[in-house]
Amino acid sequence: MPSFEETRVLPCSARHVYDVVMDIEAYPAFLPWLHDARILTRKDGELTAELVAEFAGIHHAFQTVDRYLAPKLIEVRLLEGPFRYLDSLWTFEEIGEHSCRVHFSIEFEFKNAVLSLVASPIFSSACRSMVHVFEERAMKLYEKAS
Repeated sequence: MPSFEETRVLPCSARHVYDVVMDIEAYPAFLPWLHDARILTRKDGELTAELVAEFAGIHHAFQTVDRYLAPKLIEVRLLEGPFRYLDSLWTFEEIGEHSCRVHFSIEFEFKNAVLSLVASPIFSSACRSMVHVFEERAMKLYEKAS
């Protein structure tokens, strides 16, 4: 099962990065492989979301349940979609007045063997760049706020 994890120290608060990761409906603006994202339900500490990703030129919708504890962690689990399994975790730890440690991990497996063969390399590449892409977004929004 493909998996990836990364830990980085970023020059902004844990809350700021957490807020960027939780802004799910903004994802299509900065995640090039994602075409649509919306919140379906929201209640204390949990939301469901639907995302539409492009793998190998085809759009695939999937739904997740995201459990969160602001501004410390976000756990994402698959509800339905082209994956057999999708589990992701973000953690955010304040380490200074203007810095934090961000940890991201993900494991996934596609349902369909053909889709897996074509899409796994694309999705793996997206996962490897995930923290960097969110860091760029966080810094861009941080600079606008300053």
